[in-house]
Amino acid sequence: MEKKYLKKLQLAPDKPGVYRMRDKEGEIIYVGKALNLKNRLKSYFTGTPADEKTRSLVENIDDFDYIITVSEYEALVLEANLIKKHRPHYNIRLKDDKQYPFIRISNEPFPRIFVTREQVKDGSQYFGPYTDSRAVRRTLRLIEWIFPIRTCALEIPEDRVIHDRPCMNYQMGKCPAPCVGYITKQEYRQTVTQIVRFLQGKDHEVAEAIRHRMQEYSDNLEFEKAAKMRDRLQHIEKLMASQNVYFTDEKDRDVIGLYIEGERAVASVLKVLSGKLLNREIHELENTADQSEAQLMAAFLQQYYAQVIDRSGDDSKLPYRIYIQNEPEDFEVINGWLKNRLVVPQRGDNRRLMLMARENAFNYVEELKLKYLRKKNRTIFPIQELKDKLGLPQLPRKIVCFDISTIQGSETVSSMVFSENGRMKKRNYRHYTMKTVTGQDDFASMEETLIRYLAKIDEQEKPDLIVIDGGKGQLGRAWKVLQNSGVEGIEMISLAKRIEEVFRPGSSESVILPRSSSALRLLIKVRDEAHHFAITFHRKKRSMRTLVSELDSVRGVGSEKKFLLLKMFGSVENLKKASPEQLMQVPGIGEKTAQHILDSLKAGKVTSE
Repeated sequence: MEKKYLKKLQLAPDKPGVYRMRDKEGEIIYVGKALNLKNRLKSYFTGTPADEKTRSLVENIDDFDYIITVSEYEALVLEANLIKKHRPHYNIRLKDDKQYPFIRISNEPFPRIFVTREQVKDGSQYFGPYTDSRAVRRTLRLIEWIFPIRTCALEIPEDRVIHDRPCMNYQMGKCPAPCVGYITKQEYRQTVTQIVRFLQGKDHEVAEAIRHRMQEYSDNLEFEKAAKMRDRLQHIEKLMASQNVYFTDEKDRDVIGLYIEGERAVASVLKVLSGKLLNREIHELENTADQSEAQLMAAFLQQYYAQVIDRSGDDSKLPYRIYIQNEPEDFEVINGWLKNRLVVPQRGDNRRLMLMARENAFNYVEELKLKYLRKKNRTIFPIQELKDKLGLPQLPRKIVCFDISTIQGSETVSSMVFSENGRMKKRNYRHYTMKTVTGQDDFASMEETLIRYLAKIDEQEKPDLIVIDGGKGQLGRAWKVLQNSGVEGIEMISLAKRIEEVFRPGSSESVILPRSSSALRLLIKVRDEAHHFAITFHRKKRSMRTLVSELDSVRGVGSEKKFLLLKMFGSVENLKKASPEQLMQVPGIGEKTAQHILDSLKAGKVTSE
């Protein structure tokens, strides 16, 4: 920081507020809040920054300004609004949610209901965002049948009719035809009110209102209208019976789960409306490197609920409780701002709901990874099925499989093949020649192979799952090696050949996958590839040994030339069939040497094993 800013720093007040850091171009690169602006601002320019991100921020600060607020709560909201407006480079930010659809009920004399990805401040009501666009459209189709409401884009005034005949939607029972004057504005508004309550999860209220109207029509001998109300009521009651009720008090709750992996962080919000779980929102966070879980949770709560609470502190739109998996940074301040609604559940149904929210965030991150890998569905489905069928904690995108090959204890070798997202990656294959095992001992050979592999494991190529070719005993020995290695984040299974049963560590029962299972086909593919690679390497070693032993009998040919001959021709038979000119292509072998080698082989001085 240059000296010209020292005076400005000294003049900073001992009051709460929000500060904005700017770069040389005048762009806002960071927005922060403070209970004491002077102390917080000084902290950036004294001492050593705690992490690389803060160090980079300080290096790029060219100027700063601040806004004094009445309280830290007001600073909290102002900070969130400024972050949303300016999207500073160094702040944790919620990704723009324009990609997610909302259900919009327009602000018109006869409101429309439709899906949109933009929010216009014209008095319309919005519900969402929804992360599953197909589910949103299914909900709208259901609403059209239960609560007939127009979906067209016509401008229908409240005081006159604009058409002589209704459209097909009226004939189908999906629209009450306000354009023709078949329904009054008051009756139409009653339907809109029921839709709003339905989307808020207040099914019981809606059902009671419909039951009341049905009775009124029946009392007035309007049996056709009463029958329509009866049909709506049956639809509502059928829907209510299919919903899981988590809370009988019918109060709204938000359940927030956060999952962090590397520089990617995702928050999942389960919306419990009137006691029923009705929606899931997914929000990605940007610029999360070097940030703790508490910092990420604080940033999310602040920016997410700043859209709900206005600056006057109105909390009427806040849920009754907000369940979170960990306390955020500045917990007391944020919880006070949210009217003490934050709860970190420790047990029971609330804890299970919170874990469900975190699992939703985790699954979204896994889906993102597969999406960015841009693989076809046939490579994705087996991996997802493998995770589900075997109860793995994460998608086994990277799988390695080991196999042992030996013939009567001679030339024991092992192989490792590598599969990523269902595709074999041969450049990552490895093979090992046993160094400590003598004789035929597949268990000991597998132990040595795993010890050597895990000792030099590459973090970028670290597998999610290790597959052992063998049964329960082979798996037990291999699992101990993995546990003693100190390498974390790797699961292990074994695949036994007899009936293709899968064993997991700690479980006495095997898992039998159906023959039609794509997950089983993937495991067999990887296991067979490991077996083939091991056999091929074993044969190559025996061939090399045979060739070297035969060439050792040819005088005048050094070990380096023998190696080059071995590399070029691969076997004695191929070498015998070669011409002198072909041998002369090997560096260091002239015409006389080439002819000498061929004459020695053809004269029978060297015999094949």
